Amino acid sequence: MVKASYIKHPNPMHRGNPLVEGLGYPLSKAQLYERCAIPFEGELDLSEVPLELHGYYLRSSILNLFSMHITQDEFLAVYENIRLAIESGYLGRNPLHQDWQRALAAIERDKHQPLKAQSIRRLNLLESSYTFLICGLSGRGKSSMVKRALSFIPPEVTHTTYPAASGEEVVCNIKQIPYLYIEHHDRKGQKAFLDDILEAIDEATGENYAFQHRNSKVKDLINAVRKAIVIHHIGCLVVDEAQNFSPALGDLKIGTNEKTSMRFVEELVNVLGVSTIFVGTFSALKLFTKEMTVTRRTIRAGSLNLASCPVDSPFWINLCGALVTSITLAGGCDSYDMLRLKLHELSAGIPAIAVSVTQATLRFLSFLEPNEQKLTLEALDYVYAQQFAPLSGPVNALLHGDYHQYEDLKAMELLKVVNGDPKNEAQAQYEEVERKSKELAQFYKQQYNLKEGQVQVMPSAPPRSAHEVDAQKVSAQLNPDSFMAMLGGDQ
Repeated sequence: MVKASYIKHPNPMHRGNPLVEGLGYPLSKAQLYERCAIPFEGELDLSEVPLELHGYYLRSSILNLFSMHITQDEFLAVYENIRLAIESGYLGRNPLHQDWQRALAAIERDKHQPLKAQSIRRLNLLESSYTFLICGLSGRGKSSMVKRALSFIPPEVTHTTYPAASGEEVVCNIKQIPYLYIEHHDRKGQKAFLDDILEAIDEATGENYAFQHRNSKVKDLINAVRKAIVIHHIGCLVVDEAQNFSPALGDLKIGTNEKTSMRFVEELVNVLGVSTIFVGTFSALKLFTKEMTVTRRTIRAGSLNLASCPVDSPFWINLCGALVTSITLAGGCDSYDMLRLKLHELSAGIPAIAVSVTQATLRFLSFLEPNEQKLTLEALDYVYAQQFAPLSGPVNALLHGDYHQYEDLKAMELLKVVNGDPKNEAQAQYEEVERKSKELAQFYKQQYNLKEGQVQVMPSAPPRSAHEVDAQKVSAQLNPDSFMAMLGGDQ
């Protein structure tokens, strides 16, 4: 629980709204990167440990690699989109205005037809909703970035008095819930999904909505969720594992046995002006191909699509540097640059795989004699073949662009690279990387057809008429030499 820290919001659309101004200023890029980093904790005190158990505790410390956190290059974009979504969710919902409770009355009037929601739509809150999609490869770090970003936003803000522009203190006794985080693990029905939201609201507020509505029908649950969102001033709904939604049907129905789709969620909250952040794998992109309205409204504010991490990106250099230097082995290690390239080859640029392979290799080496403990390319290859063989298929498919071989990767055929070789501010820190390292990275990248960094969906080409001709080709055929050749004359 955090007490509101009011600012004068520069945006006139948000000025005078305590729900927005009470959030204070967002964190700057420098503040985010400073607070995000979690160093490796591996210093061991073996002074009182029997010698034969030193290896055990070394392997115990190696597992701490999973707790280390290196800030990804896209983290700033994730944080800013969530923060902007929360602010946008309060447009038209200023608690200092007498008419903000009209939404509650509208919800009550629409209780028998909650999806049509004609009374709510008349309030025109839909126009202020901010809907964004964050999708990417499994293991890319989407969920961890989202959770990390949410940790820098207070889950509950209390208001007592608000300093109005006139100088007077306005009584404003409010407990505000800026966001709700929901994980949609299974293809649940609508009732189960609504129950999950009510449970999340209960956890955030201390209420007991889920138990009170345990026997309610879907229509009643929709109304209960909407009322709770308004009463507790919830600005944004963050829904993780969005790939588990069912495809949207043209005729949206509600019922206990009806599957939950993105369109259902969009209809549930966006009419209230509540923002929605969807997080999922690339499989979530398939859900947009069924209906244009779903696509347009679900990515109202755009999307962030994350393919493999580029081998020469600041994040990958930092991550691999931390992985191979955190544990000091008696035999040392191969060249950092070569290890970085090898980890990228074995993981296809997926951080979660790189961390797992490194810690498994270090644990394997810890069983050897000290003079044989050396982190090498061969050691990484050996442990990968022994312990991570099931991953070799999808990793190779990513490296060579054979996305059709795996269901989870098929959606990547729709994507193209936006900035495979990013030039950003953070990269300036690495301008002094040795020429040999750059040459190795360039040689490595030429071997694979790997999609890296941010990607976007390729626009569909318009259908071509059978009567259309290639003007350039026809013009070339009609040049003097070609024309004389067709007539059989001299050239």
